[in-house]
Order: sequence, then structure tokens, then C-alpha cells
Amino acid sequence: MAVNVLFLSNNYKLGFSYFEQLIDSIPSITDPELLANVIVIVMFTYNQLERFDLTLLYERYIDFDTISPKMSCLIRATSIDAKYQQHDLAFMEAEAGNVINECIAAKQIIPANLVRKELMRAFINDNNHKRALSFFQQHIEEIQQIQYPMLISQINALAAQAHLEEGYLKKALFLADKALEFGQASPNNIALVEAYDVLYRIAKAEQNFQQALAYLERKQQIENEFKASKTSQQIAYHTVKSEIELKNQRINLLDRDNELLFLQQSIYKEEAKNSRLMLILATLIGTIALVLAYRGLTGRKRFKLMAEYDQLTGISNRYNFNNQAKQALKHCQAKHVPVAMILFDLDHFKLINDQFGHATGDWALQQIVLACKQFMRSNDIFGRIGGEEFVIMMPGCELDKATLLAEICRDAIVSIDCNSNEHQFSLSASFGVSGSEISGYDLKQLLADADKAMYQAKAKGRNQVVEYQQTEH
Repeated sequence: MAVNVLFLSNNYKLGFSYFEQLIDSIPSITDPELLANVIVIVMFTYNQLERFDLTLLYERYIDFDTISPKMSCLIRATSIDAKYQQHDLAFMEAEAGNVINECIAAKQIIPANLVRKELMRAFINDNNHKRALSFFQQHIEEIQQIQYPMLISQINALAAQAHLEEGYLKKALFLADKALEFGQASPNNIALVEAYDVLYRIAKAEQNFQQALAYLERKQQIENEFKASKTSQQIAYHTVKSEIELKNQRINLLDRDNELLFLQQSIYKEEAKNSRLMLILATLIGTIALVLAYRGLTGRKRFKLMAEYDQLTGISNRYNFNNQAKQALKHCQAKHVPVAMILFDLDHFKLINDQFGHATGDWALQQIVLACKQFMRSNDIFGRIGGEEFVIMMPGCELDKATLLAEICRDAIVSIDCNSNEHQFSLSASFGVSGSEISGYDLKQLLADADKAMYQAKAKGRNQVVEYQQTEH
């Protein structure tokens, strides 16, 4: 309840703080119905963050045979949007039909109609406007009877778009006005943007340019507010995640300090049993030994770090990455374990250095490494092998999973808030992905194929992920 109330009141930071506590509670929940209630909130929140991969991940926590038809309907309806991101329209239509029938059988009319809305949007995105209109006319009376203004406004906005594309301007105008009428009381309602877009296009077609300009300005205002809200959500989410990670690191350090204190107390008790002279002598010898050992150990560690790790970002340099990657490839080949390689290069990085200076460029490189590291596993090998070129080798990872991680990293880089820096700019990167299924276990070949895919991403317009395919040989 707290998470829902805080999100509705735009208190995103505190809301995500409770949200993380909610996620942490999942392993301890034994009641299936309570677990389903928590999972619905988690899945809905990840949908709002457009983290559809995590939405589908948490759906797997549910054993649908142990929960009520109502909760089964809510969970499956929440997952529809995420599944549509990974499948075609035919899958979406079949899956949506099953969920709608399940929700109607459970007497959950609102979730059923929310799924109908998503299916109607899928028809429009597929340019099948007649199918969308037929679907609208078939169900509009039932949708209006549930008296859910936001849903009614969104359905009417979609129908207005479809009528406009089919050339029915009067009907499109009527439905756009209806969408505005029902949607005004709903904050962050995408239907308002869509309705004003329809009104703008109609006024433009009728050469009523003054009215068209007014509609366009109103549309852009609402769209900017909608984007600002989304940005606030993303910033709050990543801020809370970072704060929790920092807090956990501090707790671990305190635990280690406590362990060290306990050991010191034990040593003091034992030493108190000995004579004063032996205590002084042992302390002196121990102190000298510790100092010498510390100096030798820290010296070796310092030179090892300088030789193997990039001083700016803290990740492996080219030399160390090659050594680790060769060992990992040899092990994976012997065990018949797949390996994936992700190579990415920052887009237009030279312009950042030229326009804002190398200090700003260094800051950008550090932020990119921090953004990507949070999604990696402990055995992934992350290296900087050029000025703005990075590589990730993933032992035990299939090619499609590596492509998904590359998409997540690409999105994280785009989402980096550069406004905290004194200069205004944005960041993006082009990714190439290769795997041992196609490229084998040779390091040079994996890198070469990932490099080819990366340059294809750049050729397609940058800020993209391209997976290396066998047909390129």
C-alpha cells in the first residue's frame, strides 16, 4: 500500500526505498496468495520502468496452481505488455485472448479490458487499423460500463487514431474529444498526448493552422510532463539502488571491523597472561613484522594493480583482459560451456573531449563503467581495451542472453544523467555481440566477429545492439 500511495503522489525516492524492501521480503513469504500480491506490485513497477526482462523474471516466482483465479488474472494481465516486447503480434493476440478469458471467468473485468486496450494498441502499431476499429466497436459498451475514466480515455484515444488513419475525420474528432473529457483528471496519462496529436493532425488537414498550433503546443507540454515524470522515476530508482549498494558495503566493512576487534581482544587476553617483558618483546617483534609485511604486501598489490588494471575506470586493461579471457576460454572449451563476447564503443566520444575537455570525457567513461557493472555477474570479465572501447566476456552465457545484457547496458548508458556535470550532453554506445556457438573459442575470432557486429550497429545509426550472425562468413 505504501509503494502504491508514494508512486501516485510522485514521491518516487521513498517509494522505491519501500519497493526494494518489498523485493527483499519475497524469499521469506510462504503464503502463495500474499506472494502473488507482492509479485503483482513488483511486476507493475518494472513495467513502468520499462524493465520488461525483470517483469517476466518475477512472474516465474508464481505457482499458478496455488493461487486464486483473481490473482492469476492480475499477474498474467500485468505480464502482457512485457511479453509483447519480445514476441510478434500473432503471439500477442493468442496470449491476450487467453488472459482475457481467464479474467472474465474470474469476474475481473477491469484487468480484462486493460488487456484489450493493449491488444488494440498492438493492432494499431501493426498498421491494422480496421482490426483495431472492429475490436473497439465490439467491446466499447462493456468498457464504458466499468466507469474507469483513465481506461476509457485511452481506449477512445486509440480509436481516434485508427479512425484518423482510415480517413474518418469527424469520428476521430469526436473520440479525441471524448478521450480528453475522460482523461483530464488522470496525471501522466498517455491518452492526452495521443488525443491532442489526433486533434492537431485534423486541424492541420483542414488548414486551420492557428488551431493546429495550439493543439501541437498542448500536446508537447503534456508529453514533456510525461517524460519528466518518467525521468524522475528512473533517477529515483537508480539513486535508491546506489544508496542501498553503498549501505550494504558499509555494513560489510563494519562487520569486518567487528571481527578484527574481536580477534584483537582475544589476543590481548592471551598476552596478559605472559610477563611484562615478554609482552613488550612480542609486541615489538610483532609490530616490526607487521610493518614490514604490510609494506611488502601493499607494494606488490600497488604494482600489480598498476600493471593489470585501467587507472581511470578500475577495470581490466587490454593486457590483463587478454590473459583472463584466454584462461576462461580454455576452461569453457574443455567443459563444453558456451562463451559470449560483448564489444562496445562510445558514440561521438571525440566530440565530448574536443568540446568539453578530457576531464569531462574521463568523468563520462567512469559513469559508463559504473552503469554497466551493476548488471554483470561475478565471473564476467570487463575490460577497457581502447580509449572509448570496452569489452565484456561472459563465460557460461548463451548468445541471446548476452544480447539481452548488451541491450540493458545500452539502455543504462543512455539513461546516465549528465546534467550533474557542468556541461550539457548525452551518452550512447554501439554494441556488437558474438558467441562461441558461431565464432568458436578463439579470442581473436570472438573479438573480430563482435567488432564486425559493432560496426554494423554504427552503420545503422549508432546506439544499437547487433548480434553477429553466421551468414557474415
